[in-house]
Amino acid sequence: MSFKRESDDYVHHRPKAGKPPSPPQFTWLECVWMVVVSVSYLVGYCVQLSIVVDKYTQEEPPPGCGLYLLFFLLPHLAAGLKNLQYHFREAREEEGEDGAMGWVLAIVCLPFSPLIRFSRAWRFGVGEKTNWEDGIRYVDEMVTVGVLRLFEVLLGDAPMLCLLLRDDVWGRSYDWREYSQGPQDLLQCGPRCVLQPQNPITFWIVFRMLFLLSKMAQCVTFYLVIVKRLQRLQQPQYFQHLRGTNSRQGRLHFFATLVLYLAHFFLIGSRVTGYSMVGTAWGPWVYFIAGTHWVVNTVWHLISVLNSRGLTPARSVSSLLVGAVWLIALTNEQGGRQLGRFILYYMLAFFETVACGYLWNFAMAGSGDFFANKAPWFMLVIFMIGLMLQIMYYAICHPSKPSFTKRGLLCCSGDRRDPIDSDDERRM
Repeated sequence: MSFKRESDDYVHHRPKAGKPPSPPQFTWLECVWMVVVSVSYLVGYCVQLSIVVDKYTQEEPPPGCGLYLLFFLLPHLAAGLKNLQYHFREAREEEGEDGAMGWVLAIVCLPFSPLIRFSRAWRFGVGEKTNWEDGIRYVDEMVTVGVLRLFEVLLGDAPMLCLLLRDDVWGRSYDWREYSQGPQDLLQCGPRCVLQPQNPITFWIVFRMLFLLSKMAQCVTFYLVIVKRLQRLQQPQYFQHLRGTNSRQGRLHFFATLVLYLAHFFLIGSRVTGYSMVGTAWGPWVYFIAGTHWVVNTVWHLISVLNSRGLTPARSVSSLLVGAVWLIALTNEQGGRQLGRFILYYMLAFFETVACGYLWNFAMAGSGDFFANKAPWFMLVIFMIGLMLQIMYYAICHPSKPSFTKRGLLCCSGDRRDPIDSDDERRM
């Protein structure tokens, strides 16, 4: 069996097997993790479908209602096509992966491609008892699941959540005023009548927005956690200086994972809030804000790649994808330290937050809207909470215990997995 993989892909798959990793990669905690991720995927599918049905069955569908359907179909089809690319590569490089049944399954289940990878990951995890290399393949399959779900988050959940905020929050400011302050027409009501809101804010309206946001944070956190493990299985020699088996393997304990999840929950919440505010108040200007940030992210990632490996068309496409993912969260598919990248990323995100808030204030000044003054402060507060949680994660939860060194502050180094020098080691 060959573990050769193309280095130009978004994620480097199939680490080279040297000696058996210790301890095993597949444990009962991995089973629980797989169940949680699988349930999240299936429930998210149902929630998205119910949102589309709800919008199309309203007496007066919201403007651009077709976008809900687009952002329901697009991510699952894109993930399915990406899975076909993976399957084609596996069919060329691995024995037993090019059967007709495998192609039929990949095509028929194209809208549910992560489920195919979950089943493969489960098979490899169970097989680790008899073949330790299957433990590495289990981690690899879970990274593939993470990549496919990034398509789901980026192309589906994020734009759909922006639309929900536009239609169910900013577009219903009077209903939210009634929900928080009670009916306002008290002078027209007798002493014994009970006023009821005209269009009440129900639990379902709030739940589906919070669920999509939670699923986005969970997807990004899952990808970061599992890709770190794959990187350290690929290049264990770069992490031998770390103390503790969990640190050398890139494993996070429950508290660290929870802090990382909460940090992304609030950070992603601030991103989609800002985009929805600009989209509501200024319409197409939101494409300028997001597009500018996307270009900056893409150029930044290209500089990192050029610094060590040169430029190819495949890497250019990868940089476009990474730049888009960085619109909502900072990922680290190349490994190594990223303290400098973290600082630069949050500086860019802060400037974007200020720009979104300014555009909202400029458009809503003097309107008397319920959210005119509240929305920018809400966006800024949840952004700062996300930043504080990220700082907390890097300070007390990160397995590598990053320090403020010259190398640690690099933000554009293409190969950040080089061993630390003696001066850095003394500072750890």
